[in-house]
Amino acid sequence: MASCLRFASARCVLLLLSGLLFVLICDIDRAQGASVYKSPNLDDARFWRRNAETYLKKVLMYDENRRMIPSVAKNIIIFVGDGMGIASLSTGRIFKGQRAGRSGEEEQLSFDNFPNTGMSKTYNTDRQVPDSAGTATAMFSGVKTKYGVLGVDYTITETNLEAAKLPSFMDWAQEEGKRTGIVTTTRVTHATPAACYAHSINRNYECGAKIPVHLKNRIKDIARQMMEDAPGKNLNVVLGGGRNHFGASMPNHLKPEYQFQGAMEKTCMRTDGRNLVEEWKLRWNGTNAAYAWKTSDLRAVELDNVDHLLGLFNDDHLSYDTVRDRTPDGEPSLSEMTEAAIKVLQRPDSAGFALMVEGGRIDHAHHQNHAHLALAEVVELDKAVETALKLVDLDETLIIVTADHSHAMTFNGYPDRGNDILGFGNRPNATPYETITYANGPGFLQHRWNSSLQSEESTDWATWIKLNQLNRSEVTYKHLSAFPLPDETHGGEDVAVFASGPGANLVRGTFEQNYIAYVMSYAGCMGPAKRFNLACDDDFPRTAAKASGAQRAVSSIVLVIAFLHAMVSLVGRM
Repeated sequence: MASCLRFASARCVLLLLSGLLFVLICDIDRAQGASVYKSPNLDDARFWRRNAETYLKKVLMYDENRRMIPSVAKNIIIFVGDGMGIASLSTGRIFKGQRAGRSGEEEQLSFDNFPNTGMSKTYNTDRQVPDSAGTATAMFSGVKTKYGVLGVDYTITETNLEAAKLPSFMDWAQEEGKRTGIVTTTRVTHATPAACYAHSINRNYECGAKIPVHLKNRIKDIARQMMEDAPGKNLNVVLGGGRNHFGASMPNHLKPEYQFQGAMEKTCMRTDGRNLVEEWKLRWNGTNAAYAWKTSDLRAVELDNVDHLLGLFNDDHLSYDTVRDRTPDGEPSLSEMTEAAIKVLQRPDSAGFALMVEGGRIDHAHHQNHAHLALAEVVELDKAVETALKLVDLDETLIIVTADHSHAMTFNGYPDRGNDILGFGNRPNATPYETITYANGPGFLQHRWNSSLQSEESTDWATWIKLNQLNRSEVTYKHLSAFPLPDETHGGEDVAVFASGPGANLVRGTFEQNYIAYVMSYAGCMGPAKRFNLACDDDFPRTAAKASGAQRAVSSIVLVIAFLHAMVSLVGRM
């Protein structure tokens, strides 16, 4: 009897352990399932185009109820602050004001006063937190796609590149006879500018040396695509960096004082012996074309007469604006390149133009926790927008300012009004922490005790005194991060979209990032949303003018009636 009881007890224990094991396995399955959760949507190009069309129709219905008349943007400029999330905007605004000797909080960025704003959801089809290739493809083609791919939808494989290709707003603009251009502070083959013209399964295939051997005969590198294929080869303006990728290196041109680290600083050299810049010169020989490799070259170009302008001012990315060589033999600023591009593109007898301007080094500075460099790049992008506003007519030009994604940067603490935005976020008698900190990145190690202060194995953090010893004014200084990574990651929160000019009214609410392409398409009478804009009809302007006059007459009558009613009421009370 006792043995039976012992057997029963053992069996109960075994069943109990089995049950616990089953629960544990289920929990693990659920956790794994969460990490590989699949979208309920097909996520193909057709789905994302319908998604954008649906939101566009919703906004148009709202405008129709308000009796707003459709308009046309002859010109379109989209400014992309790469990595310029909300925290970067807020801190960049303060940084701008403090550089001018003001408190900073009350400062205005040039696009803060744009009449329309919205929020863009930045995730890729396979990532909660995106990369610049997938986000730029969404913004410029109207189709969301996978992490790391350019100008193709999520079906892309090594064997179906042609089927997965997506036209960009540069294709749409060129089909309508518009002049087109790109300006960037990165390599012109980098993710954001490349999404304007290239199609690639991997954003890193900027030059042939990066392409695996088994794909070399099937895939063109991004530099070649820009030079050989539409729409890249037809661009009127290309200004930025990346001479190495075109076989046009000039290693003795610039002698940088600082060497920056991180994955974004890695370049590649052509291995096919071709100089694509020289080939570009030969192709446009005998036409109004110009190539510039330094600031003085750009300033010497007759911008009002040239039809094609290529400027590559660095072998790699352009230098951070803080350390840029400002001499005539150095590199032009983003605002100067923006001015040059608009002057080349803007022709009174043309069908208009489409221009993409990227402040790409905001992103690179954040990746290395260089908050001070990132904020200076935000201010330079702001200056570029201000430059554009002075050169174009907003009655016929749509300007959009946005970011492709955010970063893992926080603007925190309880600093006093007017406190140095690059300073500390707490009171001096407390354990110090910086107003700007990062969730991860290389700054972690810079804020550890080093061998000159304590053993390398120490896990203690530097105190207020030790932080002062870090020389926080040094150009290569990295802000504190909470977790060590060689490169800080992107952030996944929504980013702001600012708009002014014809079609700006379409930017409102919170929308998927691919909708931005449909705003440009609708407003510019080009691409897939052109058919929804009645103002794209050649006969519309005359009809619109009549409707506008009628609306003004009705408004005047209403105002007169309201005035008379007020006067009658006033007399009645006397």
